[in-house]
Amino acid sequence: MSTSPPRPITPAVVKKEFVLAKCRYFVGVRVWDLPENIDPSRWLSNFDNSEMDYAVHLLNSFLYFSDRLTNQMFEEAFHGLSNFVRRPGDSFLSIQADWRAFIKSVIITPVTGEIPNVTDSGFLFARKARQRLGLDESQILSPQDTLDLLLRRGPRPVVFVDDFVGSGNQFIDTWERRVELSNSTMMSFETYSSVRGSRFFYCPVFCTQNGYDRLRRECPKVVVNPAHILTSRHSALSSDSFIWPDHLKAGAVDFLERASARAGIPDNGGLEDDWRGFHKLGLTLAFEHSVPDATMPIFYWESNDWKPLIRRT
Repeated sequence: MSTSPPRPITPAVVKKEFVLAKCRYFVGVRVWDLPENIDPSRWLSNFDNSEMDYAVHLLNSFLYFSDRLTNQMFEEAFHGLSNFVRRPGDSFLSIQADWRAFIKSVIITPVTGEIPNVTDSGFLFARKARQRLGLDESQILSPQDTLDLLLRRGPRPVVFVDDFVGSGNQFIDTWERRVELSNSTMMSFETYSSVRGSRFFYCPVFCTQNGYDRLRRECPKVVVNPAHILTSRHSALSSDSFIWPDHLKAGAVDFLERASARAGIPDNGGLEDDWRGFHKLGLTLAFEHSVPDATMPIFYWESNDWKPLIRRT
C-alpha cells in the first residue's frame, strides 16, 4: 500500500504555459482522456487575471486517472492482500499455496450506497475483479448473496471493492446493513464477522486518511488495503496543502469560495455539490469513469456559463 498518490509535477515557479504543456503531454500519451473530455484552456477562461495564478496552481494539482491506470492500481491493492494472507516464518511454497487457496475461495462484493443502485461504483469494480483478476463469475456476488452464501456454507474470505473512500460512510452502511436472506434470517456483515474463521478485506483504489482511520477504528475486523492514501495535504482547503505555494496560501480558500459562488456552486455545509466537495474534503481527483463527490465542483460545474475542466458522467 502506498501512503500517497503521485504529486503534481511542480517546477520552481508554476507558469500557465508550463501547466498547459504538461496537460497536452498527458493527453498526447493517453494518460489523460481525449481533448473533448478534458479541456484545460477552456477551464482557465473562467478566471480573470487576478485569479489566474490560483487557477493555474489548482489545475497543476488536478489528478486524473484513466481506466488503464485505475485498473493497475486496483490490481495492486488486491494483490497486496497477499501480505495479510501469509503467516510469519512460512516458506515460499507455503505462501504460494495459501495465496492460491485464497484466490480459489475468495468472494468479491461491491460497496453500495444506503439504497443500493447498479450505478454505484462498487459494481464496476466487482466486474473489474472478474475481468482483471481472472476470478470466476461465481465468485462475484452482491452483498446480500455474499451473506447468504456465508450463512449456508460457512466462512470464506470476502473482499469489498470500490474506487474511492472519503468519509467511510458508504462502507460502514454496507458493513452494518441488515438484509433478509433466503431463509428469512436478518443478517449484516458486522454480525457475521463474529463467526470464527471469517475474514474480511476492503480494497478501494483511493482512501482519505480520515476515512482509513475511521474504518480501522469502527470496523476493526476488516483489513483495509487501498492502493493509495490521500492525506490532508491533498486537500485544497487544508493549511498544509501542497497545492498552494507560500505566497498563495493565505488567499486560496477565499479564491475557491469566490470563484465557486460566481459559478453558482452552493454552500450547503458539505453536502452533495457543496463548493468544498462532499464532507468539505476539497479534493482535486477524477477517474475516467467518474468524479468522486469529494472532488470540488469547480472542476466539473456547468451552470452559470461555467466551463468545466472535465464533464461528470
